[in-house]
Amino acid sequence: MSLTRRESQQQTRKSLLAAAARVFCKHGLEGASIDQVAEAAGYTKGAFYANFRSKEELFLVMLDERFSSELERLDHALAGTEEPQEEVRAAAFDFIHSANDEEWQRLYFEFVAYASRNEEFRQELATRQRAMRERVAKVYQRWLEGFGKVSPLPIEDIAAMTFCMADGFLVDRLIEPGLSDELYATMLTVFVRGLEAISQERDGTAVQNAGT
Repeated sequence: MSLTRRESQQQTRKSLLAAAARVFCKHGLEGASIDQVAEAAGYTKGAFYANFRSKEELFLVMLDERFSSELERLDHALAGTEEPQEEVRAAAFDFIHSANDEEWQRLYFEFVAYASRNEEFRQELATRQRAMRERVAKVYQRWLEGFGKVSPLPIEDIAAMTFCMADGFLVDRLIEPGLSDELYATMLTVFVRGLEAISQERDGTAVQNAGT
């Protein structure tokens, strides 16, 4: 069965994205050329430009797709049907399992390094990071409200903190591959317990003040 024009375009786009991941991992964003990406995918440079304006745009598309997938998994993991700490731990394991794709880890930090040298690209990357944190914050807010809880800190700050913990762990994981999934899950569990302790302390202070 022959492909429709739309199906053919989607297949070309998918092949270019997969080829770019391999080429960027091998040569880096600056060292890789559009010719190399197109050749690795089995297409011409014209096919590349029919789908992407630049190497940078191609990566940002890869990032958008990855973020969308991660958000869907997080929303599913934090369903609000189990104990909060159990769900956090399960969500942590789910994230690390999906992040165990070594190719993606190297790609992500390759582009972070590139962003530090290219201001325009840095701004695009920062825009997407902020948008992702906002979406994650909404998931956290929905999850907390489902348990009848109020965040002891601005929910946007909590989203940013979890991003920092994930990035930090994955950087160390690249350096020390032996770091276990258990370590990351425990780190997030301790973080959530700390937030709960802050909430309880504030609630206790509020009750004490109300009684005086």
